[in-house]
Amino acid sequence: MIAATAAVALCSVGCASAPDRPERQLASAETGVEFAAENGATEYAGVALERARNHLAQAQRAADAGEYTAALRAAEKAEADAELAAAQTHRLKAEEALDEIRDNIGVLRREIARSAAG
Repeated sequence: MIAATAAVALCSVGCASAPDRPERQLASAETGVEFAAENGATEYAGVALERARNHLAQAQRAADAGEYTAALRAAEKAEADAELAAAQTHRLKAEEALDEIRDNIGVLRREIARSAAG
């Protein structure tokens, strides 16, 4: 009885289907990296973008080697890092725009003060 139970348990572990190649996650990570790069992450969030690219390369190597669980984890990390790079880029661009608006307001205030004094 114990031997039969052990045999069934071993078969269920050995016969379990292997995970599939994470094509969707790899594609999503690649799209995220491309999006971040195209929107200025190279300039504004280079560290996060480079980390995303490294994780993506790691995911692709793992998938090519048939290590689908590792590929999935690396693809998820790549996608998260790409999202971080895109968010950092967006934030820094917004801060630059805000600084420019503040500068313009300062110029307008000086022009108004000069007009009022003159």
